Amino acid sequence: MKFIDLFTGCGGLSLGLLKAGHQGLLAVEKNEQAFETLKFNLLGQSDKFDGHYEWLEHPSLSKSAHDITKLLSDPRLTEYLRELGDSGQVDLVAGGPPCQGFSTAGKREPDDPRNSLVFAYLDFVSLVKPRYIVMENVRGIAHAFGKSGGGEAVSEKIEKELANTGYLTAHFIEDSSQWGVPQTRQRFVLIGIRKDLFGTLFSGEGSDQAVDELIAAGKALRPRLEHGLECFATRFRASLGLKQGSLVSVKEAIGDLKTMDASGARDKKSATDSSVSGFQQIAKSAPMTGIDRNYQRLMSADWNKDLPNGGLRLPKHSEPVADRFSRILDDVDNPAFQNQYLLSRRKTLPIKYREERLNSKKHTLTVLHPDKPSVTVTTLPDDILHYDEPRILTVRELARLQSFPDWFRFEGPYTTGGSLRKSTCPKYTQVGNAVPPLMAEGLGCFLRDELKNIVDSFVRDTKAASTAA
Repeated sequence: MKFIDLFTGCGGLSLGLLKAGHQGLLAVEKNEQAFETLKFNLLGQSDKFDGHYEWLEHPSLSKSAHDITKLLSDPRLTEYLRELGDSGQVDLVAGGPPCQGFSTAGKREPDDPRNSLVFAYLDFVSLVKPRYIVMENVRGIAHAFGKSGGGEAVSEKIEKELANTGYLTAHFIEDSSQWGVPQTRQRFVLIGIRKDLFGTLFSGEGSDQAVDELIAAGKALRPRLEHGLECFATRFRASLGLKQGSLVSVKEAIGDLKTMDASGARDKKSATDSSVSGFQQIAKSAPMTGIDRNYQRLMSADWNKDLPNGGLRLPKHSEPVADRFSRILDDVDNPAFQNQYLLSRRKTLPIKYREERLNSKKHTLTVLHPDKPSVTVTTLPDDILHYDEPRILTVRELARLQSFPDWFRFEGPYTTGGSLRKSTCPKYTQVGNAVPPLMAEGLGCFLRDELKNIVDSFVRDTKAASTAA
């Protein structure tokens, strides 16, 4: 399939689709640093996917960062995109519109201007008329806005708009850990299928009845797609050589990147990233014994070097912060504190514990469990504590937990703050915002290998039921 990736970020979704054998036509991302990461890795500066993007040729579509709202306000470009759609050259439009306003992790803001970008995605779809649509977002997009959840969920508005455009849709909550990603990350995934791909099953044009018919059919198709995705995810994990019967754990993902081993501190050196100075990193990786290393081998495939490609800068914690982290690591496995404070790995430190043991109300923190998948990786590196070292994780460790391969390099600064926060997209933010590439690859393989069979079966059964009635 030939695809267009909207709100690309640093390229996690594109990377997965490319690895699934699809071909990119265009990637639209507003932030320059995130786009530079994608450009280096996927648009020819790296040799891993040279030529896999057959970039659309138009004066307004240079290989640079673009604001989708500005693209859609260009009459010549919109006419070009409409002609592209009429000629049937686009098979898939994929993307994850900015979702902070929908997130259940914090205060939900129905008036957040970033929410409107979801509908820019839909405007783009109506122009290029792809055969298929994949939209990825936070779970909150499927939850109703308004007091007591009384309003209409944004996902319902999206599905109505797509039905009006001629698409049958179904959405699911997919957990990335089921696709081989060492992280519990539950995300809203919508699959849209153009109605002509169902043959003559849907013939109405634009009427309320035709729209309602597509919405109802999407609800009927959803269980089949959901079951198909579940079964396919199991087969996909097996195809990667990952162990069956259990999920990839944090230790299996990043155990080779620790600063300590059984004999003590490991060798360090000055951080090699050109964007930093005065920081250290590990001198080389140290494969661990006694654990399943298939995931590490998968991440290091095509990268025959001692260390991953950057992102290894270790944090410089002050002595009080390091002491606090050490205390947390001692306490979290102590039965007395577990009972007294309901303290547990993979759960945010309880307020009472923070007040009484850390003398702090502010620092929300979660300690990773070495033998389970990570909690959801976010854009805030200070929210996650290493499972047995008194520090937060490096960019590379978080990238491993997101399933970015070791050859993938992140551009831009490590962190930012102040007035630059709104315009800068540092490495940590790029990683936290990304669609996990392994999950994207799995979905891409599902579209390639399974979706048509499920659609054809649905058409046959629907026609048979109609005839019997």
